[in-house]
Parts: sequence; C-alpha cells; structure tokens
Amino acid sequence: MRFRRNFLFLTLANKKVRIRTYIMAQIEPKDLPLIREKHCNQKIVYCSGVFDLIHPGHVLFFEDCKKFGDVLVVGVGGDTNLKKIKGNDRPIMNKYMRMKMVDSLKPVDYCFLSSHTPVNHPLEFIETVFKLLKPDTYIINADASEILYREEMAKKNNVGLKILPRWCPDEFENISTTKLIEKIKGGNRTF
Repeated sequence: MRFRRNFLFLTLANKKVRIRTYIMAQIEPKDLPLIREKHCNQKIVYCSGVFDLIHPGHVLFFEDCKKFGDVLVVGVGGDTNLKKIKGNDRPIMNKYMRMKMVDSLKPVDYCFLSSHTPVNHPLEFIETVFKLLKPDTYIINADASEILYREEMAKKNNVGLKILPRWCPDEFENISTTKLIEKIKGGNRTF
C-alpha cells in the first residue's frame, strides 16, 4: 500500500496546529476487503476505466461518482488489456503514470490497478472486485462497453448500478482522450 500525505488543521488553545496525516490511496486488489472493513458504516462507490491522459472529463466523472457515496474506489485498467481494446498506440501513459494521476485527484479515496488476465470474459474482474470490496454502488458511463454484463454482475452481487451520461460544460468542448490525441498529432482541434 502507498500512503498519501495530507494535513489536518486543528485549533488547540486558540492556536491553529497543522498535523501531518497519511491516507491510504494506492492499494492492491487483495486489500479491497480492508477498505470495506475500515469503511463499514459508509457508502462505498466503485468505478473503473482506462483514464489515459487525465482531462477535465475524467475529473467531472469522479466528482459525479463521489456524489453517490462517502468513499470512492477507482480501478485503473492495465496496459495489456488496454492495448486489446484501444489498439497498439494506447495507452499513451503506462499504468504507473495513470495510477499516479488518478491517485492525485481530490474525489478519489483509493485506486488500484486492475491488470487481470481474463479467462472467460474481458470484464470478469468486476465480479472479483464486487466480492472483495462489496461496494454499495458501481458507476459506469452510458457509453461503457458490455452494459448488460455489468448489470448482471451488479445484480448477482447485490451492488447498485448507476449509469451516468457522459457530459461536460460547453466551455470544455466535449473533451475526450481521443480528441486530445488528435490535437497533439496536429488534427487542429480546439478546446
């Protein structure tokens, strides 16, 4: 486990005191039951994705996810599976860089690398996460792949499923990782 440094400010005898605290942030999948144990009286929200080239759309998604519970746990997809889904040019940032970026975002309480090798189904890890973490809510975007499979796994494991529309304010010009890549390559897109 890796710990994130935070500061807690207390007022003692009319004097503001800064105390350094450490909050677990990057975890191993095997540690998921400890998250449920630690937060047994809180609502845990789980989401997962690629999160390549973190942009405001990702931040908005995490902020929306956090509204459904007290603790947000994010699974970050591994490089090998990502190549199978998105092609050999992806990811732009490897799994360690993507984990660091997700870990640094304010709404995210915990993140882990979900770099499983699927045997029967590309998303079979979801059921494993559901059994280990026992989240109250699983959140996906409306354009996620395999929505029916995700619904089945959520229902089977007594996890609430929320499907959110992908959105951003007009001034974000419908930002996406693909559009960022096109712009960097010279596709003359503006944001």
